[in-house]
Amino acid sequence: MSAPSPSAHPPPAHPPAAPLHALTALRFVAAAYVVAFHYATFFFADAAIPEAVRLGYSGVTFFFLLSGFILAHTYRDVDLTDRAARARFAWARVARVYPVYLVCLVLALPWFAAWVAKSTQPLQGLMAASAVLAPLGLHAWVPGAACALDCPSWSISVEVVFYALFPLLLPLARRAPGRTARLTLAAWMALTAGTALAFARYAPGVSLIDPEAGGAGPVLLAQAIKYNPLLRLPEFVAGLLLYGAWTRWRLPTPALLALAALAGLGLVAGAPHLPAVLLHNGLTALAWAPLILAGAQLRGGPLVKPGFVFLGRISFALYLIHVPAYALVNSLDRIALGGRLAAAPWLGAGLAAALALALSVLLHRGLEEPMRRRILRWAARPRSAGPVAVG
Repeated sequence: MSAPSPSAHPPPAHPPAAPLHALTALRFVAAAYVVAFHYATFFFADAAIPEAVRLGYSGVTFFFLLSGFILAHTYRDVDLTDRAARARFAWARVARVYPVYLVCLVLALPWFAAWVAKSTQPLQGLMAASAVLAPLGLHAWVPGAACALDCPSWSISVEVVFYALFPLLLPLARRAPGRTARLTLAAWMALTAGTALAFARYAPGVSLIDPEAGGAGPVLLAQAIKYNPLLRLPEFVAGLLLYGAWTRWRLPTPALLALAALAGLGLVAGAPHLPAVLLHNGLTALAWAPLILAGAQLRGGPLVKPGFVFLGRISFALYLIHVPAYALVNSLDRIALGGRLAAAPWLGAGLAAALALALSVLLHRGLEEPMRRRILRWAARPRSAGPVAVG
């Protein structure tokens, strides 16, 4: 029998890590929370949206925390000073993220083009730049471009920065967790306080979450605050530190769940009185962090059931496709039904959610997993050393 091809079984990017199935399932909870937030604003009157749903954008803080936590768990035994290990890490990230990401950008192009055409300068030119910047993962750096092409994709642009810095940040978080935590907290407090004061000064009375009523200036400032990768970096570092804390101390799971619930209730109650910058850019980690710690410890219950874990696996596709799914439902409503879904918001939201879920399953099974395996096999192929000189 011939030996298997080296490319058939590519070397793993990291040693085997114990699966944390409940955290995979919680990814779906966070993605669904973001979907609920967006669909509520798309389909319902502002006065009808509960405060808890208004905080749905905080699901992205969960993703940033979880990204740091899971990467620290997965690569805890990998020497990332080794160039080959860093290359395997980079290809693993590309294989995991880019196939679905790029396809969702392409699917969003018709509505992106229509939106850009209806916009005015200076927003129009900045938005149009997203067609080049978004596929490169650079659009979060540019206000106006950050949220133009499939708006949720801005967070993937931020994650690209996290991935680039991860080989440097993980050793720091492991060698000096206390000092790293103090510096991270100080940086977060300074950044959020400074940006909150700037927004209050230059966009008085304008909502950070929905700044369009204030004009181009507040929109650009809001995007610079909400989407800039450096302003969101403390959330990722907090995830790295959270994993380090989890490896040292284990609190009872019921206590962690209770702490997460209490913090969540406190944040919902305090949201109308707290600066939106703090809430959008990391304060909700007070609720998400204990939930992640609890999820990492769960070995039984509904979150580890195969069905819920599968929902977690499709959550990345759901997060990226739910806005194009809404756009398609909205367009068909206007073309075929004359906008009648406006009078039936629950029906419209339900149709968009069902379409987003169906597309997520198709993207996960038909694209995300097959392409991930294919890219990893390609990356592991032996490369030719080039022509050999003969004397």
